[in-house]
Amino acid sequence: MSNSIGTVRAVIVDDDAFSRASILKQLGRYEDAVHVLAECASGAEGMEAITTHKPDLVFLDIQMKDMNGFAMLDALPQRDFGVIFTTSHDAYAIRAIRYSALDYLLKPIKPSEFDAALGHYIANRAVLPARLERLVSESKEREAPRTLVIPMRDGDRHLRVADIIRCEADRNYTLFHLKRGERVMSSKPLATYEEFLAENDFLRVHRSHIVNVAHIRSVNAMDEIVLSDESKVEVSRRRRGEIMNALKTR
Repeated sequence: MSNSIGTVRAVIVDDDAFSRASILKQLGRYEDAVHVLAECASGAEGMEAITTHKPDLVFLDIQMKDMNGFAMLDALPQRDFGVIFTTSHDAYAIRAIRYSALDYLLKPIKPSEFDAALGHYIANRAVLPARLERLVSESKEREAPRTLVIPMRDGDRHLRVADIIRCEADRNYTLFHLKRGERVMSSKPLATYEEFLAENDFLRVHRSHIVNVAHIRSVNAMDEIVLSDESKVEVSRRRRGEIMNALKTR
């Protein structure tokens, strides 16, 4: 991998020696592009190494015995670096990371996934600290994330749940219809966001549409949902009962 922005200075924080060795092995293929400053076996060691070395990138285990990765990040006075998270499995953490447009690696780490995460870091390193701040602020309470980060050519867009009226599948893209007639296009398919939307009271009403229940005004005689922006979305026949029940309990 070529790195036109100089050598990446990295710190590894993981309380499992095998996992640290696995990351080092992967980084061995990038010895000209990535320089490892420190290997840390605990969150406390990680905080000290990050404060001392001021790395560009941290490989951070989410589950550690002394503190989890989010708690370690929250305890740092500055987070001006990128993070690639590592985890065996933590459904909540993975959702939060993904919806903040950050990267994670599932253990055992696959070379192809490692390459993709490192490539994404190098391509987006200028905006990653801001995404990390958002993740830390929203991860203090274990509840559904309330904001989506949508990477755009001119910078990240942070979409609040309350501002999203509906989401529309457009081939392999997702079109977000927002309040005040604004639209935002994501380069990811609608299925990427379906779990997040379901956790925030959205309903799939059609193969290509997911709508915010809070913005539904009525269902007309044509089996169309009328939304707060006066737009209409066709309701599939098998979804009609679910939608009517949702409106009754709103």
